[in-house]
Amino acid sequence: MTSVLFIALVIAVAGFEALLADAEAIRQPDATPYLGPGMVVGAAIVVFLATATGAREGNPGITGLVAAATTYLVMLGVGAVGYALVRSDVAELLVFPAGYALSPFVVGAVVVALLTVVGGISAVRWQAGHPQEPQQPPVRPQD
Repeated sequence: MTSVLFIALVIAVAGFEALLADAEAIRQPDATPYLGPGMVVGAAIVVFLATATGAREGNPGITGLVAAATTYLVMLGVGAVGYALVRSDVAELLVFPAGYALSPFVVGAVVVALLTVVGGISAVRWQAGHPQEPQQPPVRPQD
């Protein structure tokens, strides 16, 4: 569920960035329309794996920071490889990450990844400490 929440929040944050700051997620006009979603899917995989491993053991804050750093690297890596394939230019493997290292799209996704992983792990741990009581069937008045 954290991966789905992550994807939804990244779409919302990117939408607000585009609306309020007039900042496009991917600025290159020759980039394929699948470059941004590919970057988000790669980051969602990181969020899923971080939440799955962090739910069992470890500090949620440290796991969230590791997930945020890995999300940053994965988004830049997927974007660089994708754009280099579109342009057929190996130099884009260095130019694309340099241009998007501090872009609102990538930084927003990293912040969302941090919050989602820490919140997801905390929710799982809280739920494990408070088991749910079995539900009783509703009492019906006798006719």
